[in-house]
Amino acid sequence: MFRNMKISLKILLVILIMSLGSLIVVFSASYYFMNSMVDEFQQTNITLGINSSEVTKASLMSQTEYYLLQLIQKQANNANNELHEVNRAVTEASKYTQHLFETRGNLIGHDMPKPDETEMGVASSKYFLAKGVEATPEVMQEVYTLSYCEYMFAPTLEQNPILDNIYIGTVSGISYRYSRSNAFNPDYDPRQRDWYKAAISHPDQLVWLPTYTDSYGNVCITAAMTYRNADGHVAGVVASDVLLTSIINEVMNMKIGETGSTLILDSDLNFIAHPSMNNPFFNSDLRGHFSGTDFIKSIHSSDSSIMQTVYEGKDSYVAFSKMAETGWIFCATIETGEVTAPALEAKAQNDILTETSQRNMQDQIFNILRLFMIFFSIMGITVVMTSFAVTGTITRPIQRLASSVLKIGKGEFNEKIPVESGDEVGQLADRFNTMQDDLKNYMQNIKKVTAEKERIGTELSVATNIQAHMLPTVFPPYPDRPEIDIYASMNPAKEVGGDFYDFFFADETHFAMVIADVSGKGVPAALFMVITKTLIKDHVQQMKGKTLSEVLTEVNNQLCENNEEEMFATCWIGIIDITTGKGVASNAGHEHPVLRRAGGEFELVVYKHTLALATIPGVKFREHEFEMHPGDTLFVYTDGVPEATNIDNELYGTDRMLEALNRDKDLPLENILKNLKADVDAFVGEADQFDDLTMLAMKYNGVQ
Repeated sequence: MFRNMKISLKILLVILIMSLGSLIVVFSASYYFMNSMVDEFQQTNITLGINSSEVTKASLMSQTEYYLLQLIQKQANNANNELHEVNRAVTEASKYTQHLFETRGNLIGHDMPKPDETEMGVASSKYFLAKGVEATPEVMQEVYTLSYCEYMFAPTLEQNPILDNIYIGTVSGISYRYSRSNAFNPDYDPRQRDWYKAAISHPDQLVWLPTYTDSYGNVCITAAMTYRNADGHVAGVVASDVLLTSIINEVMNMKIGETGSTLILDSDLNFIAHPSMNNPFFNSDLRGHFSGTDFIKSIHSSDSSIMQTVYEGKDSYVAFSKMAETGWIFCATIETGEVTAPALEAKAQNDILTETSQRNMQDQIFNILRLFMIFFSIMGITVVMTSFAVTGTITRPIQRLASSVLKIGKGEFNEKIPVESGDEVGQLADRFNTMQDDLKNYMQNIKKVTAEKERIGTELSVATNIQAHMLPTVFPPYPDRPEIDIYASMNPAKEVGGDFYDFFFADETHFAMVIADVSGKGVPAALFMVITKTLIKDHVQQMKGKTLSEVLTEVNNQLCENNEEEMFATCWIGIIDITTGKGVASNAGHEHPVLRRAGGEFELVVYKHTLALATIPGVKFREHEFEMHPGDTLFVYTDGVPEATNIDNELYGTDRMLEALNRDKDLPLENILKNLKADVDAFVGEADQFDDLTMLAMKYNGVQ
């Protein structure tokens, strides 16, 4: 029925149905909800106080969780920083002692007093031999070497107030100590002590021993680390006792509300500190303080967290944070009831306010309902009258526009649509007329543009092939010269690029390698590249006694002539005598080369650059000599490798480049370069190639 109806009637029906229907629906819904709102509001008022209390409680709990966790993390970090300094001090003491034994041939040393020969309370060096150890010349020479430890141990002990001493136990049975105490046990053998055994079982690593209480009641911990002699064998252990009094006091003196407290556990969940730890009836079992196993499971699965659990029989928040250095767990607790008390008080106040607002809301609802009824009546009458007036003004211009557009659609581009109004329909007619003229012009222009693009595409394809064939692309290039293996590749960012590489024999025994990067990209860079490559090769092959520096100076001067576009090229060039492996190289603002010695790792070779070619005429280029041995590999590249960028705008960098090279270092050169290119592509991902990517590698095999 509606399909063949005139559009004017359709618009009229749509307006009337949508408008009047909307008014009826809104009025009915408003009437229903206004009446039901009275009952619902009564229930809302009842739950409002409860909900607001819960929101307040949740907010207080959230803030408590955040600040409690931040507080305990800060304490754990502070303690970790102090013990990290101890770690550093013992590690440096171990390195220093090892250096003494590695250079003991240059040291004389002196004898040292026994512990009972020193003054109590004054820091000094002292030693004694374990029972059964003879004072042989070898042992005494070791004692003399240890006498130099005082020069490093003394300032270390002075600068670290939590250190109690620094001492050494040797494999030969010497007990050396730098401390303020002169007490000692003649039966003491350092080799039988836990700190010595723990360090020996983990050579070259710093180990932390479990906490213990010294004779003065102070909680202490010991850090120990081995050192080696000149032969590379473990010669002894350096250790230090650390007083934990200040760390424990700082944590235990924290004030956390009225019910809060703190405690410290070691990595085995034994108590180091607890508010009731001095009580003779103190329960040392962690499960005697926490109900269930949730807290213990959380400690094992996380380094830092906060949770609700039952602590000391009370529902509490418990935050904990682990020290990275020793694995200790710092904990802070507060009863949940103390956190939620303000929310309960707020609920009582809210109940009073809710009751008052409920009575006011009921009066307002009935007033609004009467206003809605008047408003909807006026709107209904207005919609009906307006619908009849608007329908005609919309449909008539559309009918005329449709007739004219039909002619244009059949190809009558000279047909003009009459513009009779300034409304949207008139504007649409004017746009159709403009589109008609633009379409005629576009059809003519697109033919020209298509032909021009085809011509440019053909020329760029030819330029790409020309540039590719200008570079050496046949590998191996010198099958009759076993002294060297070489492989290179270039991947331009555009159809043609500004990078190039080259290699050739300057004479029978001198082999030249060149890699360069011209400023800019595309055709201009490619043209400048051709000139630069040609000049370098011609001048190198005609050196005739000139130095490499002089050759580059001549090339630079020629490139500077008429260089109105101010283009330049970074360049690395090296010439090697393949009979001796000796060579000379020069770097004109290019990337540092990479060298791998036979059996070793690829490493950057860093030295001072000279300015790039074509920047300033008359520049004298630095050159430096180098020597390659059979099995050595030289790798040079353009900045397209380290400056490759991914979608997060991160650079590939030389560190990733060296890692990729060393990952495949024993493969043939072709595979090494292809694997590096694949690693760069994987890093770049979906990002566009930013720059030309060129690589050249040469392995020197020596005279066969």
